[in-house]
Amino acid sequence: MEFKPVVCNLDTELYGIDINCVRGIEKTQEIVRVPNTASYIKGIMNLRGDIIPVYSLRQKFGLPDIKGENAQYIIVRIGKMPLAIEVDGVGEIFDADASQVIDAPPIILSEKTKYVDKVVNANGRLILIINIDKLLDDDELYGASALIDAATK
Repeated sequence: MEFKPVVCNLDTELYGIDINCVRGIEKTQEIVRVPNTASYIKGIMNLRGDIIPVYSLRQKFGLPDIKGENAQYIIVRIGKMPLAIEVDGVGEIFDADASQVIDAPPIILSEKTKYVDKVVNANGRLILIINIDKLLDDDELYGASALIDAATK
């Protein structure tokens, strides 16, 4: 079984998202901040006429926010909701064969890390694979959905 992740980074750590979940990759966009939203919601963006909430993986993973214009956005869809995931950068897309892919070890899994699905060992580099459908908890999903509703009314 071949698996094709889109590899992104936060600081020096590598993460991957199954290419089948990715709708696009965007360079720096204008983000409109929305007051009184959760810290992991950076704001909203207008992407070719669609209002999309911007979600910070840095906040989700407890990393400090950085000021930079090199952020990139991985556009995914959770259910019917589009979501822009802000990362420090997007690297390669590669074919990982079955021998490189393992299930996430139980020791790293908890309620807060349930989004880690697999680990890919790519030439000694470990890449944590994010399951998009498990990335947001119910409150985060509701908040992102409410943000879209409010922005499009």
